[in-house]
Amino acid sequence: MYKFLMLFLILSSTGWGQSYFNGLFLNQLTPAHGRDLALTAASVNDYSGPQGTFVNPATQGHFTGLQISTALLSVGMNEDRSYPAIDQFGDRVTDNIYVVSRGLQLAYAGGVSWGTGQLGISVATLPFTTPAFFYKEEVRGSLYPPNVNRDPLVGYHHIQRSGVLQSSGISAAYSLASWSFGAGLRLLHGIGLENEYGVSVLNDIDTVALASGTTFYHEESWSPENTPLIVNLGLTKDLGLHWRLSASYQSGFSMETNRQGGIPSYDSTAVYPLLNWAADTLGMTTSIPARLEFGLRMRPVNPLPTSIYVSIVYQDWSQYSVTYTDSPLDCSMTFNYPLQETFTINGGVEHWVSDQVPFRAGFSWIESPLADALTQTRFSAGSGWVSGPLRFDVAVQLSAVNYNFSDIFTPVGLTPNATEHVRETDTNYSITVSYDL
Repeated sequence: MYKFLMLFLILSSTGWGQSYFNGLFLNQLTPAHGRDLALTAASVNDYSGPQGTFVNPATQGHFTGLQISTALLSVGMNEDRSYPAIDQFGDRVTDNIYVVSRGLQLAYAGGVSWGTGQLGISVATLPFTTPAFFYKEEVRGSLYPPNVNRDPLVGYHHIQRSGVLQSSGISAAYSLASWSFGAGLRLLHGIGLENEYGVSVLNDIDTVALASGTTFYHEESWSPENTPLIVNLGLTKDLGLHWRLSASYQSGFSMETNRQGGIPSYDSTAVYPLLNWAADTLGMTTSIPARLEFGLRMRPVNPLPTSIYVSIVYQDWSQYSVTYTDSPLDCSMTFNYPLQETFTINGGVEHWVSDQVPFRAGFSWIESPLADALTQTRFSAGSGWVSGPLRFDVAVQLSAVNYNFSDIFTPVGLTPNATEHVRETDTNYSITVSYDL
């Protein structure tokens, strides 16, 4: 029988945007290419680089020449957790921050594209998602006057999930007059996927403030047990000189794993899904639904080149499922939390200040599969520099969420505090270098 330790319960605000649940939904990262990140992936009508062709492989139909591209993506996560200070009248006076977590996850992308202006082929590798989450809480014991502000360090609470699910594959496109058609195949594989969870006790005399009176600390490395295959299909249609329409489809896929950390479960008596840590390795199959995207590009009449991009993404998360191959009850159990359909709206503007320097900005509105109120917004901006065959693109993307949450680690003998406040800010950076031959 497997013994589960409940990590935490979604209570409010944007679970979709919170880093901790990336391992639950496998939230797809914005393409790592600097141009795509700066435009919040709204530029699904244009070719950016070989790693961007998997968003819409049809965009490489008009590409000419040979291009080599590489990109570095940095995903920075910052989280402050606080609890309210309540006065004798029951009023909330302030929030006392008790833990500040910082973490950084690096990922890379790269590839090669070749095209004749009518036929284009790309081979690329790019990050698909990261389950990264970082948490380390220093826990103090209790002393009494006159030992003010001298409470001893009695232990730590730890959670760290790191690594990247990388996708690698090939795509091709063919253009015919104003139409372009493309297809791509990608395989998912793990890079540096690791989980750490537990309680480290330094002073076993005073452990009241800890979630456990004894040390328990688990570490594991894991990777998919199968090789998930993703199919991408796309098309573009030019409507004169100023307008282009696009559509793309990304197939759903299933990933099989055997691991301890971040095991989702659903109790019919609970309002929200739970994440657990299994005492033993647990087999699990996660099924991610297909993704459909429509895009529009407009190039208005302007002395300097300008492009406006809009895209809408639809994903039916009611088709999401988690099935345990082994369960605590020794029988098959399905994760059946009632997720909903979602839409994501991306917008971006690219304006070339000169023939060598562009300015880009983008905005995204991302609906949550958990509830209508759990939406997230993102803002991004970037620039670049072109010198002959050499091109640099840089971008930054910002997002922030605030919500109330229960304790991740509940002190011994106490009940979870449902009024804790969590503020998370995520910052993504991308640097891309491309060279045309």
